[in-house]
Amino acid sequence: MLKRWTWLALVLVALIAFVGCSDDDDNPITPSTGDTPFEAMVKAGAAYVNDSADCPGVLSATALSDNLGDYTVIDIRAEAAYLAGHIPGAYLSSLGTVLSDLGTVIPTDKPFVIACYSGQSAGHVKIAMELMGYEDTQSLLFGMSSWTTVPGNSWNGDGKTADNLTNPETTNNNASLTDHAYPTLTGDAATIVATRVGAMLTGGFKGVYYNDIKDNLDEYFVVNYFGEPDYLGQGTSGVPGHIPGAFQFTPYASLGMDEMLMNLPTDKQIVVYCWTGQHSSQVTAYLNMLGYDAVSLLFGSNNLFHSSLTGHKWTPANCAELPVTIGYEPTATFLAMAEAGADYLNDSADCPGVLAATALNDNLSDYTVIDIRAQGDYDAGHIPGAYHSSLGTVLTDIGTTIPTDLPFVIACYSGQSAGHVKIAMEMMGYEDTQSLLFGMCSWNAATSGSWNGDNGNVNNTLTNPETVNNNADMTSHSYPVLTGDAASIVATRASAMLAAGFKATSYNAIKDNLDEYFVINYFGEADYSGTGMSGVPGHIPGAYQFTPYSSLGVEDMLHNLPTDKQIVVYCWTGQHSSQVTAYLNMLGYDAVSLAFGSNNLFHDDLTAHKWSAAAIQDFPLEATPVN
Repeated sequence: MLKRWTWLALVLVALIAFVGCSDDDDNPITPSTGDTPFEAMVKAGAAYVNDSADCPGVLSATALSDNLGDYTVIDIRAEAAYLAGHIPGAYLSSLGTVLSDLGTVIPTDKPFVIACYSGQSAGHVKIAMELMGYEDTQSLLFGMSSWTTVPGNSWNGDGKTADNLTNPETTNNNASLTDHAYPTLTGDAATIVATRVGAMLTGGFKGVYYNDIKDNLDEYFVVNYFGEPDYLGQGTSGVPGHIPGAFQFTPYASLGMDEMLMNLPTDKQIVVYCWTGQHSSQVTAYLNMLGYDAVSLLFGSNNLFHSSLTGHKWTPANCAELPVTIGYEPTATFLAMAEAGADYLNDSADCPGVLAATALNDNLSDYTVIDIRAQGDYDAGHIPGAYHSSLGTVLTDIGTTIPTDLPFVIACYSGQSAGHVKIAMEMMGYEDTQSLLFGMCSWNAATSGSWNGDNGNVNNTLTNPETVNNNADMTSHSYPVLTGDAASIVATRASAMLAAGFKATSYNAIKDNLDEYFVINYFGEADYSGTGMSGVPGHIPGAYQFTPYSSLGVEDMLHNLPTDKQIVVYCWTGQHSSQVTAYLNMLGYDAVSLAFGSNNLFHDDLTAHKWSAAAIQDFPLEATPVN
């Protein structure tokens, strides 16, 4: 895109060329070649603010939503407001950083839409970007207030729409206008636009409420920035008049050097108002770039005589209630990994996908069993026909030493490390995969050590369960940064996760330093609160409740996970949490599964999902290696 001053330079060259060919020696066209910094700034700014096709340049929420993929959305609200809910795909920026963000963290290959709270501060960014050459820029009409009801939406509540102007004036005050000297701008005329744009943005949004000035109107120079009929209370938009003492500046015809710019004082603050504050925000920014002390009247005429307006009027009907993304925007690679994993984890028919020993034994010939225990334990006794593999080799063994013509069952010691393999195989396309419930502990007494031993795996280690819900304390966090090709990220991350080995910890290892961990309770809210039907008395103190099948997508609660703490996930037996843990590690989090789950926390209280010796079967073992 051509910058506006580049365009002016090209026009200048064309005019010089035209003069050289002219036969009219009496009236030569002589373009100015010695603009002062102020004149250069006026030419660039007036070329924009006097262009009705481009200024103010607002886009409605519905129009944006219908064509969202065609735009790059820049959200300049505070980070907390952005995290609470933003337009999907929007980039977070600010007045002070937006120009440096463009082309670095914000791509420049599409037209831009600037989103703020109410549409007003976006005006400062809109004119700044336009003057810096980003001419395909619009601001969101009414800001995020028109997109959805999220915290911080400015148009809703707190008297933003009101009838504060109780004594509108209908006389035209322009006859009393006088001429003033222009502000003095120093610097190089060739770079003054970039200099003044940067200074304006660094200065922040300039706005004021009518109630803040109404008692001292003679101290301000008030610019009414709409047509004369509405200024006089004779228009068709329901305006009863104007702020007493205000002067009428016609949009697109009053802010050039040969228009009314000389009528603006330098010894008073200039207050500009329009209908909603979106147009006046851009005029205010332009005047500040020129060296004036200017502010925009917040919410414009809607804050003066809202009930009278028949046009340009905010109502709750302007809020389209469109979808938002909560938390930070993920990278494309992270999003590809998250969506692939969430598709599996949020499918209750497939995850965790465990098979009881009796069901496997009754139909053993219908399955390919993969045993991922240590070689010595496999050799000592395994399910007849089972193939030996490991976390690190299973993906390469499948299709080579392990056939793929039957559904798979993954067998480990307790059923927990098998979860890592189960999710990896599912995400690699082996969708007929299950893990053995309670692992080899349920197959035969000779292999039941992990659940049935004397190492305290079945215990009551949680002596102080908590019953309050901590979820209100959660905050949003940035996502881990995954690099690489989004198309191959699943294979890359699944292999890396398996190569890193099974990730687990015990409650005894974390209980003395719980504040150092982010603990996820991965079952329903009733059991989390100790009011469910499974005998659970509560949860680990400080733990957060993540509902299975509905909490681990980018549009769900994934944004609540920190990257600076280890995440501990627990469920009933450790089989489900093993898969969740594997998924989180694939996403780049530092996650571990709580070994043996709730059975290690309050085993005696459980009425369901409970290990007991009755789970141990007497099914045959084979000692001859299959592969």
